[in-house]
Amino acid sequence: MSLLTLVQAACDRLGIPMPGAVMSSNDETIRVMRALATQEGRELARRVAWQNLTQESSFTTVAAETQPGAIPADFDRFINETAWNYTQNRSLIGPVDPQQWQQLKASLVGPPWLHFRQRGNAFLIIPNPPAGENIRFEYVSRFWVDTNGDGLGEADAWAADANTALLSEELITLGIIWRWLKRNRLPYNDELQEYQAQVNQAIGRDGGKRTVSMGGQYDTAPRVPSIQDGSWPL
Repeated sequence: MSLLTLVQAACDRLGIPMPGAVMSSNDETIRVMRALATQEGRELARRVAWQNLTQESSFTTVAAETQPGAIPADFDRFINETAWNYTQNRSLIGPVDPQQWQQLKASLVGPPWLHFRQRGNAFLIIPNPPAGENIRFEYVSRFWVDTNGDGLGEADAWAADANTALLSEELITLGIIWRWLKRNRLPYNDELQEYQAQVNQAIGRDGGKRTVSMGGQYDTAPRVPSIQDGSWPL
């Protein structure tokens, strides 16, 4: 669904006239709908690490603390424990907090493992890594709007009626509805509860989940040797 069809669907459910255009409309109701569609998309994108917004960044180190080009333009936040030095096959520790970073900087002996943090929109590593090593990490993109129909995110706000969302269109529609009712001081509790229930269901389904064993760590490796279960004559 595009921005236009999202707003049309919300208007249809609310029983108000559906527009033929959104971005160019001067109708106050439609302008509010457009603003609510942007607000809902941005807040939904920040709610969890949706798999459709999860990306991988890869860069080559320089022998310095600041690593140029490491933070992508669409970066919103790190996925914890995904930073790895592929050259050394070692994980990076971080992102560390400011207090730990300053402690590491002031230490007379550098840490044996690479630590990193983000500061001033830059990716910092301590101790200085060797040049030419490949670092990768996963992150959540802030670009949830597809502006050119390629299935990828290019913006964090609507730019045209034909733009589509990388997030669930149904969730955005439900979000527009309860927000519009609230803004107009109409009862919205039922619509909000339906929205929250649908969001929770979507979070539970998104990207799959690891098997959790209540009896200890779950072993995903196959049994070795691989022998079929059953009775075997001796």
